[in-house]
Amino acid sequence: MQATQQDAGNMPGASTFGRHAERDAALATDLARYRWLMRSAAALVAVFAAAIVYAAHAAASDAEFYLVASIVFLSSLLGFLALAEHSRKTHVDSERRYRARLFIRNLELQDMAMRDDLTQLFNRRYFFERLRRELDRARSLQSPVAILMLDVDKLKGVNDAYGHKVGDMVLLNLAKLLVRCTRASDILARLGGDEFGVIMPETDKDGAFAVAKRLQQALEITPVYKQDGDSLKMNASLGVSGFPWGGDTVDELVQWADVHICAAKASEKEDAGSLSNARGRSRKKGLATEKSPST
Repeated sequence: MQATQQDAGNMPGASTFGRHAERDAALATDLARYRWLMRSAAALVAVFAAAIVYAAHAAASDAEFYLVASIVFLSSLLGFLALAEHSRKTHVDSERRYRARLFIRNLELQDMAMRDDLTQLFNRRYFFERLRRELDRARSLQSPVAILMLDVDKLKGVNDAYGHKVGDMVLLNLAKLLVRCTRASDILARLGGDEFGVIMPETDKDGAFAVAKRLQQALEITPVYKQDGDSLKMNASLGVSGFPWGGDTVDELVQWADVHICAAKASEKEDAGSLSNARGRSRKKGLATEKSPST
C-alpha cells in the first residue's frame, strides 16, 4: 500500500470532487434529456402512423385499407421495439458508468478519511489499525515487523520564528523525505503535530536500524526548507522497535520506540548558534542550518 504514499500529491481534493459532481450532474441531465427525446420520438411515430391509417381509410377500399393499416402497424411496432431497445442499452450503459464513478469516488473518500490533511500520509487512527493487523499477521506467520517513530525537534521554535506556514512546509518536506528513505511496502503516517510513524513489514531489527540510520543521515544533509538562498535543517529524535525483539503487543512496540526517542532527546546537544540565534534575523532571510545529532 505504500504506492499510495508516493502518490500522495495526486490525491483528489475539493476541486476534484467538485468536477466529479459536475460530471455526474451533466450525466443525469443528458440521460433525462435522452429519455424525453425517445418519448417524443415515440409519440411522433404514433401520430404519424395514425395519420397514415386515417388517410388510407378515407381514400382506399377496405382491402387496401387493411393492407396499409397492417404495414403501418408492423412498421410502428418495429420502430417502437427498436427505440425501446436503444433506450434500454443507453440507460444501462449510463447507469454502469455512473455506478463505476460512484464506486471510485467512495474509494477516494475512504482514502481521504485515512489521510493527514497536510502531508497526505496516513493518519494516526489508520496507523494503529494497520499496526494491529500487521502485528497479528507477524505473530501468525512468525515473521518480523518493525516500526520507526520520529519526533521533530524544535518545531515550535520554527513556528515562533518564521510562522506556522513555514512550519507546515517543514512538515510537508519531512513527509517527502520519509517517502524517499523508506520502501514501497512501508506504511507512513503523521501521528499528530511533529510526530511521524513508519510500519515496516517483514523487517527485522537490523533492517529497522538501517532505515533509521539512512533517515538520520538524510536529515543531516537535506534542508527541509529553503528561501532566498538560505536553508533550514531540522533535528529529529528517532525510535525503533519491532516484533519479536521489541515486544508482542502494539503498546509494547510503541512504548519501546518511545523509550528510544526519550533517550535520543536526553542525549541531544544544544546548538546555541542555530535556531535560537536565527530568531534575531529577518523572517525573510532568517533561515538557519542545524546539525542533526546522532541517534
